[in-house]
Amino acid sequence: MHALIYFDTEDFFSPPESPSHTLPAQLAEVMRRHGLQGCFHIHGERVRFWERHGMTDVIAALKWHDVSLHYDRGSVHPTTAEEVSELDWFRGVERTLFRELPGFQALERVFGRCSGLTQHGGTFAAQIVYAVGKLGKPFLYSPFRLPGRNVVWYCNNLLLGGYQADFYFDPHYRDTPKFDAALAKVNPYLDERAASHDFTAMFGCHPVITIMEKFPDAINFRHGATPPPKDWVAPTLVQGVSIPLILENFERLVKTLVKHPKVEWTTVAGIHNLYGQRPVRVSDHDVVAGAAAVVDNGGPTFTPLLSAAELLVLLARRIVAPAPTYEAPQVMGPTEEAAGATSAAIAAADTESMAREIVDAVMDSGYLPQQLRCSGGNVGLEAALLLLACHATGRDLPPEDRRRLTVEAIPGVSTALENVRHYKDWTIHGPRYHSEAIQKHFRLQCWTLKPAFTQTEYDSRTELGRDLNPMFERMP
Repeated sequence: MHALIYFDTEDFFSPPESPSHTLPAQLAEVMRRHGLQGCFHIHGERVRFWERHGMTDVIAALKWHDVSLHYDRGSVHPTTAEEVSELDWFRGVERTLFRELPGFQALERVFGRCSGLTQHGGTFAAQIVYAVGKLGKPFLYSPFRLPGRNVVWYCNNLLLGGYQADFYFDPHYRDTPKFDAALAKVNPYLDERAASHDFTAMFGCHPVITIMEKFPDAINFRHGATPPPKDWVAPTLVQGVSIPLILENFERLVKTLVKHPKVEWTTVAGIHNLYGQRPVRVSDHDVVAGAAAVVDNGGPTFTPLLSAAELLVLLARRIVAPAPTYEAPQVMGPTEEAAGATSAAIAAADTESMAREIVDAVMDSGYLPQQLRCSGGNVGLEAALLLLACHATGRDLPPEDRRRLTVEAIPGVSTALENVRHYKDWTIHGPRYHSEAIQKHFRLQCWTLKPAFTQTEYDSRTELGRDLNPMFERMP
């Protein structure tokens, strides 16, 4: 099993002389002594703070490790998720790029690289995942829980599963009995994960909370608070805290991790390299196999090669212009919900005209249409996929009580939607955060979900590549 250890590195409120700024470097040096590369997820504003205050020793210590952006300004309102929740799909994508490019540029200037974007609290949206994917950056935390697969494709970007264990270390490094209890759970956890998953992430800590009483964002930005920078309050150091003790216990964790026989330690960049190739050309046999999976499921699903959206397009493509192989379209889901689609229209729908409508819409925009305008009435995409899958396999439509004409039929989507709903509970969110809009676009883009695999896990006959949303061949 591949695994990584990561650190959410968030404090740009403490004065330059605070140990909060040197502790990440000390943790980095401990890991380097044992040959373990960590992943430091850093606010863009914190990197600029270190730069302004000449903290070259901190920067140098972290350069040996992997670094990713933990959002440019963290919890400063409006957060990126708050702004995106007020916008339609396309403006949300544009706003994400506007908000986060300065952070990517800061990390790339200071460290020479930036491996990805990592979720900060409840700052998640489908538009964010898509936008950073267009920059070639994966996203770490995934709300999806697919059996055995902790890395998935969503919005045509890689999502890496985050920390899911029932133990943590943040305040326990300074309390040895509590640390011992947590450390005792590490090997059993890694054993269980290695037996059932391809990848897992270990959370090292928030360095700030190992020595401070509270998170600085919880002090300053709780429930949408917007104090001006001159009134920002730095966190308070825990009375009597011992940094040597923290480092001593942390080193015990590092020794435990590097000795585990079933884990190969890597980084965000390493996972992106391992999983970043995907099918770019598939056979007609693969498409028909996907059609059979849809019929068996009674509604939309993915295969190891194709998302539900890709299956819908290729099933339409093989009617309009059949071929022995097809370029995988990497199409996006619809940007708006269907209005007035009825299952009664399925029986009257003409598969050839439906296929042409799908192909034309995707060729024009790269997105699925929200619904299809067939002669029998509006048809939802879920029904269209099932109808085209039956056509491809020569099978009858399942009886109505076996049809699952909803995105939630896709494995893992119901659980992921519940996880995304809980992001509204993050204590930082203020009145500008609109959970319904976040959920809406997340759900619509679940059409793009499929598991990710390493290159060696795909059949050697499958053509792989790293293209970002290519269009498929122009058809007659």
